Amino acid sequence: MAFRILWWSRVVSFVGDGIGRTALVLYAASHGAAAVSLVLLVVAVPRFLGPVAGALADRLDQRRLMAVCETGQAAVFAVLAIAMPSLPGLVALAAVSGSLATAFTPAGRSVVPVLVPEADLGRANALLGTAFNIQVAVGPTLGGLAVELGGARVAFAVNAVTFLVSAVILTRLPALRTARIPGGLWSETLAGLRFVATTPGPRALVLALFLVVSFAAMDNVALVFLVSGELHGSAAEFGLTQAAFGVGMLAASGLLAIGRVPVVAMLVGGLLLTVSGTVATAFLPTILAVGIAQLFAGAGNGIENVGSDTLVQRLTPRPMLGRAFGAVATAAQLGSAVAYAVAAPLIGALGPRGTFLVSGVGCALAILVVMPALRTASRANALGGLPSPDTECRVPSPPA
Repeated sequence: MAFRILWWSRVVSFVGDGIGRTALVLYAASHGAAAVSLVLLVVAVPRFLGPVAGALADRLDQRRLMAVCETGQAAVFAVLAIAMPSLPGLVALAAVSGSLATAFTPAGRSVVPVLVPEADLGRANALLGTAFNIQVAVGPTLGGLAVELGGARVAFAVNAVTFLVSAVILTRLPALRTARIPGGLWSETLAGLRFVATTPGPRALVLALFLVVSFAAMDNVALVFLVSGELHGSAAEFGLTQAAFGVGMLAASGLLAIGRVPVVAMLVGGLLLTVSGTVATAFLPTILAVGIAQLFAGAGNGIENVGSDTLVQRLTPRPMLGRAFGAVATAAQLGSAVAYAVAAPLIGALGPRGTFLVSGVGCALAILVVMPALRTASRANALGGLPSPDTECRVPSPPA
């Protein structure tokens, strides 16, 4: 079936990306906390163009768009492996990688309702969640070991190969072109933004993701300094600690793939679990204990991701779905940019433990702000006040 092709492509690509991302962080960490923040920031900044990327996804053959993005990522990491550039070159290549990921994201998420029946959306998103979570669970472990045994060059090269393999797998999908939308790219982008701004469900999700990620993403910078600095861990131990977060995400999405949970309950419950794990990380004295706390935080994040994607797909008409996902992704990445911009000063002032505490408390406050909006969106959907997805664009599975 076509969905299985998409899933295998995501597994291969995500594992490689977990290896490459760990190598990027460790390679940048030799220049200090500001360098780590800068690299993560330039990866996030292109996501501000998510609404434009969503409009592209709604205009183009999404199979071709995804394959081109994966091929471009392979080229970026091949250059990193060959050149091993200084910090300015690393930042420039990270920005290109972030731009390609931005173009891929709305296409990759908006094709799911085309490939599976609406009743199976939650489980399909959970299965895609397992693919992403394999990245977080396995990729950092392999990335830390690769850097420790062979250097960052090896990790970058492996990531390049996985992106290329993913692109080849994607070519086996059927054509995924949506109905032609009148108007130019800019007018379509503005139409998508108006839809999100005026529709309760997507608007609530955009607000929720921005507020939560603005605090939660601080731990992406703080963790390497907590493990390698205060806890005197090695590169491999840092990778394993990162992997614990991914194991939690993987376990949560695996459970959701075999059961059904209301999507708003997934969002709120997942965020509460993430807050608990993040705050606990601020106080625990050993790498093992920190890893366990990160496992629970990751489980919460995995639950929230599945709920968010499913709710967007159910509340958005098919011709608008790419733009809706583009706006949601931009909100999350804008939050990441805010977090990365303030993480280094916070680490300098409060240390990594203090930064984790700020992150957890901030996420808890954000939940209090967004819960009324999410309840409003849920009530409006139950009363039929939100548009239902268009299911007429479904494509047949390709022959085996």
